[in-house]
Amino acid sequence: MARISSHATRRIAYIYSEEYAELASRLPSNVGRSKKIHALVDAYGLLRAADLTIISPRQATIRELCRYHSRDYIEFLRGAEDGESSSGDDDNVINDDDHADSKEDQLEKYGLRYDCTVFEGIAKYAEMVGGSSIEAAMLLNDDAFDVVIHWDGGRHHAKKDMAAGFCIVNDIVLSIMELQKIHKKVIYIDLDVHHGDGVENAFQFTDRVLTVSLHHFADGFYPGTGSGTATSMKTKAVVNVPLKSGLSTSTLVRIFDEAIEPLYSTYIPDAVVLQCGVDGMTGDPLGKWNLSMKGYGECLKRVLTWKKPLMILGGGGYKTTSAARCYAYLTSLVLGKEIPEEIPEHEYFEDFKPDFMLHIDAGMQADENTDAYVDDIRKLVAKQSQALQI
Repeated sequence: MARISSHATRRIAYIYSEEYAELASRLPSNVGRSKKIHALVDAYGLLRAADLTIISPRQATIRELCRYHSRDYIEFLRGAEDGESSSGDDDNVINDDDHADSKEDQLEKYGLRYDCTVFEGIAKYAEMVGGSSIEAAMLLNDDAFDVVIHWDGGRHHAKKDMAAGFCIVNDIVLSIMELQKIHKKVIYIDLDVHHGDGVENAFQFTDRVLTVSLHHFADGFYPGTGSGTATSMKTKAVVNVPLKSGLSTSTLVRIFDEAIEPLYSTYIPDAVVLQCGVDGMTGDPLGKWNLSMKGYGECLKRVLTWKKPLMILGGGGYKTTSAARCYAYLTSLVLGKEIPEEIPEHEYFEDFKPDFMLHIDAGMQADENTDAYVDDIRKLVAKQSQALQI
């Protein structure tokens, strides 16, 4: 595919509808977040930019979701709100063992308790988030767009047969599987504060997908994987970058320049998926990292210079106004447009008090990722790359 030369000629799609934003805003971990993200992007005039095309989201079919997820899980999910799994298509058969289990046992089996509680519209939400990321991949496959933004996607923890970590279905895996129909090699880069374990698990035995996860790693921190130590001999293309508390923007950018860019240059993918979980921003309730939105922006700028078909997804981020600020800023970078520092007046304007400014100053948290540790990370990534014969 002939690639673009500058943002002026970049063809950009943005997946959004009011109905989808309303549905995504019911997710218990991110109540109201989707509506605030898109409202701020719109308030800055970005949804009306001449070089941005709004694409309607779509529901995935059961068959599409079952390209990765187990049929039993998807069928149960469709009836989770009332405790009865629907039969769907004639060829959709529920395992008889499920009928013998109590509702609570089934909820536990499929990961729909604790961090992934059932909410109104959960099945349709799963179908919409999965279908929209599949649609994003199809648009890239068809060379209809150079960049597709799907801020409501990026659910990287969901497993084949269960929900996990606030993620009901793994839209990332589904979209990468779609990309593989056209693109021989895909690189997946995960900036979320949590390890992208669900995506890694799905592609750990193929060299057609390089999964790269930069994440906080510490005893007791979810999901407890991604240490960066030696991987199985069967593992093909997995690179983990375990980071300590207080990660700063300057350190993140250095790691991206010294470790991730060389990986890209060695692997030379045909398409890129970038997950921009923003739960590492200063002020996020998790409190593990100390990133500014400019840190995410610098990583995005570097990925854009690669001039490959690019899917940009959301992810974690539990302070809704911070997520809205960051995703509006990143959208502006893709469009190559400067936006004012002052938050425009709009429906959720009062939620951005007291300063009503776009950027948030970094906190006082100390960065435990010392120069020596970053150098160790660079060597670790190089060793992983060499060991995996990327």
